[in-house]
Amino acid sequence: MKEVTYKFWNLVVVVKDKEILLINRNKGDFYGLVPPGGKVEFPETFEESAKREVFEETGLILNNLQLEGLSGYINEMKREQFVYVDYYSDDFTGSIKNGDEGECGWYPLSEFENLDIHPDIKTRMRQILENNSYEYQIFWDEHTNSSSRKKLFKNKKMK
Repeated sequence: MKEVTYKFWNLVVVVKDKEILLINRNKGDFYGLVPPGGKVEFPETFEESAKREVFEETGLILNNLQLEGLSGYINEMKREQFVYVDYYSDDFTGSIKNGDEGECGWYPLSEFENLDIHPDIKTRMRQILENNSYEYQIFWDEHTNSSSRKKLFKNKKMK
């Protein structure tokens, strides 16, 4: 049986004064607004990676992170699974600066549903903003180069 390949990533929703930090992404597979985040590099912990990515992409130093959920892509044909560890933070120092990923900016939370954010990323961010604990999995169809099905499991946090 062929081995399964696992890759780990993170996403961090950063909020201050009823605004959310987003990057107007200018490279990669897609464009539009995204929260900071990226690949976990060996031998980093998930939290170390999230803090590093936020600093590299925005210039902010996160003091505290809260684990919110897990998400990912499952490609059964290629036997690949990308796992995202999703966080929230409103505890940071510094001022935002643009990084290699694109231009950073604060956007009103009241406009969240109208912002140009990839639908799958928006689903995850919505769970974080609604204070849910969640798992969101997207099953990838290699033949159509698109998702074949999605599963969202969510619960309000108990404490």
